[in-house]
Amino acid sequence: MSRPDRAVTAGRTVEFVRAGLGVWHLVRALRSGDAHPALDRVLGVRQLAQAVAVARAGTADAHTLSALVDAAHGATMVPLALLDPRRRRFATGQLWIASALTVAEVVVVGRGGRH
Repeated sequence: MSRPDRAVTAGRTVEFVRAGLGVWHLVRALRSGDAHPALDRVLGVRQLAQAVAVARAGTADAHTLSALVDAAHGATMVPLALLDPRRRRFATGQLWIASALTVAEVVVVGRGGRH
């Protein structure tokens, strides 16, 4: 398998995982007693929309932009984790997820070659 083929497969995998994460957030939002249903709804919709948009575009630029969105999301979780004890666990989890997705998108792009 050539580098472009591996990049396409890796990109699809990242977006499939992202879509699954979006569904997971939406299911959590529907459960009664969940601590953060509004946050889960927003994140679920965002993750699904992002997965569809990036998978449809399928370009290195789309994956780069997606990595920036994930990095920004992670950055917004830092103050929440530090300043809001009620949301600390949620924010810390989101920071880990955002970091992992950022790294995954950067790995897909590699050194900037298009796929």
